[in-house]
Amino acid sequence: MKLSQPITIDNSLVARLYEQHSPALFAYLRQQTGSPESAEDALIEVFIAALETDKLDELSEKERIAWLWRVARNKGVDAYRRSRVRQGLDLIQFADHPEDDRHTPERLVIQQEASTHLHTYLAKLSPLQREAVRLRFAHGLRSPEIARVMGKREGTVRSLLARALGFLRTLYEKEQGESHL
Repeated sequence: MKLSQPITIDNSLVARLYEQHSPALFAYLRQQTGSPESAEDALIEVFIAALETDKLDELSEKERIAWLWRVARNKGVDAYRRSRVRQGLDLIQFADHPEDDRHTPERLVIQQEASTHLHTYLAKLSPLQREAVRLRFAHGLRSPEIARVMGKREGTVRSLLARALGFLRTLYEKEQGESHL
């Protein structure tokens, strides 16, 4: 991780947490926010929150890490929402490589429709299931990491994922059956 401004590290609890967890938190925030600059800003907000809270000293090491990940998730969501703009197809991207079949307007429209379809399915999941699926597939986290971020038990996360994927599979199969009629 390369931050634009070097940060002075001392022996405080927050400094130790920063040294140990900032690379992983930054990578997570980078994926969630979509830009290194937004990820840096969100990471700074996480550790400002850590400096401003009095309860961090009272938590166990495991609870501190879970607290950091929860705050990072919330700050990442906030940053994503702030930067979210309605996106359309940028036709300029076709000018350089019109022969590239992956980037034809038709292909991008089909991909955008598939993405819209997937978002419709995901919206039918519970908020917890949706968050677990997003952390697993969009951010590549495993069940233990997802459990830490969400503040849940690993078994609960596995169950959330299994039910969510089963539900999504059912929706997909139902639609495929209806489209062949």
